[in-house]
Amino acid sequence: MKSKDLQNVVLHKYEDGDGLNKIFRNLNGSLGLITITRWCKMSRDTGSIKLSTLPGVPRFARTSITI
Repeated sequence: MKSKDLQNVVLHKYEDGDGLNKIFRNLNGSLGLITITRWCKMSRDTGSIKLSTLPGVPRFARTSITI
């Protein structure tokens, strides 16, 4: 599953009244409990899940040339 799909699953399960631990067990370790907790808090506060950075964003490589 892609990150957006996982976000939708967590959001729907949370809105249906499932607890954080139940969502974590249902996903069988696809996400960490801390991530699920953070996403549920975001959905409570803003009504949606907004990631600060997109998954798969290329990171800055620190090499001797760039230093």
